Amino acid sequence: MLSQRPFGVTLLLWVVLSLSAWGAIRLLAAWRWWDVLHEFNASLSPLYLFITGAIWGVAGVVLLWSMWVGKAWSRMAILASVLLWLAEYWIERLFFQAPRANLPFALILSALLLTVTFTSTLNRHTKIFFTQSEEHEQSNEHSAPA
Repeated sequence: MLSQRPFGVTLLLWVVLSLSAWGAIRLLAAWRWWDVLHEFNASLSPLYLFITGAIWGVAGVVLLWSMWVGKAWSRMAILASVLLWLAEYWIERLFFQAPRANLPFALILSALLLTVTFTSTLNRHTKIFFTQSEEHEQSNEHSAPA
């Protein structure tokens, strides 16, 4: 893998790490507060919260690994993951949660997350980083043993 990571790749690492940590916290909170959520008939079941937290936790670990080793497919996988995460967030917020006063903040933060993700994944330096990482890895696989 290349020694110098572009700033956009570092930003994507932090985005993925944050979403992965969010998934892990969601999983642990659903497990820890299962009885309370069930007792008060939460709008989202503890099982749903647990499963989605596990999925996002695992997806985050896979994405972090793919970025760390420089897999070319990780760029588009991160973009797809962030879009799916935001879709899940807004569906849950609009249909399953009580209205909250922080709508402008949530909209700005969502727009910022999309902007950072799109800008970083489509950046020329990020593309080059992942392409060169993949080419470097493939050239090592096909080299003849000494």
